[in-house]
Amino acid sequence: MRIVEGFRIKEAVKELFIRLNYSPDSLKDLVFTDPSMEHFERKLAEIIEENRKKAKTEMRPLCQDCGVAQLFVKIGKNVTFSDAPSLEILINKVVEEAYAEGLLRKSTVADPFERKNEGKNLPAFIHYELCDGDTFEIYGIAKGGGSENVSAQKMLVPAVGREGVADFVFETLKNAGGKGCPPYFIGVGVGGTFDSVAALAKKALLEQVCEDNELLEMIDEKIKDLGFGVLGFPGKCPVKAVYVKKAPTHIAMMPAAVALNCHSYRSGRVEL
Repeated sequence: MRIVEGFRIKEAVKELFIRLNYSPDSLKDLVFTDPSMEHFERKLAEIIEENRKKAKTEMRPLCQDCGVAQLFVKIGKNVTFSDAPSLEILINKVVEEAYAEGLLRKSTVADPFERKNEGKNLPAFIHYELCDGDTFEIYGIAKGGGSENVSAQKMLVPAVGREGVADFVFETLKNAGGKGCPPYFIGVGVGGTFDSVAALAKKALLEQVCEDNELLEMIDEKIKDLGFGVLGFPGKCPVKAVYVKKAPTHIAMMPAAVALNCHSYRSGRVEL
């Protein structure tokens, strides 16, 4: 049995969520300008790149919406941890500290109707994946309300196939327009169940993988007809990247989910 000390988990998660808001690994080598852009769209893309550089050098958050904290924890059956009765308690405590010490805006309200903000940005939304061995990986994403609001989920019938999923992705993007601050990073989940497919789409965003190249080609082809670009203004580059994950599902179902992320794509990973 391998024991991971609680203080190591706390240090790693705190550093991860502060880094996500100032200089995330997911934007490290990306360039938002594109040769196909005309003058106005290129100018907007240059402003986004300037914002990213200033966030890193001046320690200012990439976006005023510092998002909710979401974590996908992959933990091996031979791993345990110290310093807390549960991993959830440990993570929530350190997320609260990260948002306080990083001077990050707290956006979570305690009740969806009363809308009271307790100033803690809690709870962190945590998904667990158990596996063999002594793996301990944490993927984190700071997801803002704008792009989350224009994400979508749908129960499709199997007969629509890949074409139907690609149409759903296009429909979601068309409805989103500039409301979610494109260029978008897109996570597509297909399969599983109603409650699991949205998490699958988020995992696609975090892991930055494509498990179906044929579907990806169909989506890329449809994106050309969206009719908007950076920040929703006229242009040719509304999407920066598309990722796809699949899962087994029922013979009569084809759940699909589209997780849109704005140009402030804040995700990262730590391994302990």
